[in-house]
Amino acid sequence: MQRKDHDGIIISCDFCGTDWDEVRPMIEGHKGSILCLECLKQAIKLAVPATEDFQCSMCLRKLNGSVTRWAHPNPPAAPGLNPKAAVCSDCIQQAATRFSKDPDTEFQWKKR
Repeated sequence: MQRKDHDGIIISCDFCGTDWDEVRPMIEGHKGSILCLECLKQAIKLAVPATEDFQCSMCLRKLNGSVTRWAHPNPPAAPGLNPKAAVCSDCIQQAATRFSKDPDTEFQWKKR
């Protein structure tokens, strides 16, 4: 998520609203959607089959209720935050693979 602030453009995780500080690992999806590593870790652990059709915030695909997805259980009230942000299983796997290959990030993903 990107929002304008008096200091310029602020980049934040679409799921928890945490601002990027150029240290915290984050990955970008389509049209500026952002997923932080901490939310990715939650997504890996807690993704479940959707109960209804949804649009993945990262890849923007419209998916049916049988696709595994994750959404923040209690999204904070942050300016510009999409309370319906959800990430599909394909994007979870792709983000985990990318973070695992980043030499600056201490994250190793073991595919299930």
